[in-house]
Amino acid sequence: MKFEASHTFRGISLADYEKLYFDEAFNIALCKAVNLDRTLIKRDEKGNHLSRSVKVSPRDREIPGPLVKVLGSSRIEYTEQVEYDFGSYKGTWKSISSVMTDKVESSGIFRLENAGDGVKRVIEGDIKVKVFGVGGVIERFIVADIEKSYEQAADFTRRWIASGGKV
Repeated sequence: MKFEASHTFRGISLADYEKLYFDEAFNIALCKAVNLDRTLIKRDEKGNHLSRSVKVSPRDREIPGPLVKVLGSSRIEYTEQVEYDFGSYKGTWKSISSVMTDKVESSGIFRLENAGDGVKRVIEGDIKVKVFGVGGVIERFIVADIEKSYEQAADFTRRWIASGGKV
């Protein structure tokens, strides 16, 4: 199931948003604000290239009972892997689920674009769950959760930018 999340942030340049987007202090605060536990596993920078892996565990996210039975877990944790070249304003992401690793595929691209007096962040992805009979239900649940999380993250980011990082 394909999805796209697009948000515009005013009052910040493309270069400054790029720095903010990959800033660890910002990401820690952001995850806390949207009820995600976050553990940085790896951050390698070679030249302009960034390779980053982060383990993410949503808190307070209700998974419907029937899906818990299928998934075998009441929490879906994942490891997000990002590849990015600074200055290109685009990168790739891939998430590896902690459950049904061989049946859940999640990957896509993201890009940062000038938007007048700000920046537009666009995230595109494709979620595939290969479970007979309920794969589509699980995909819709995951995409809805991703979209909700990105909305919350965008709200926090706007407050962070407006306050100069004093949220």
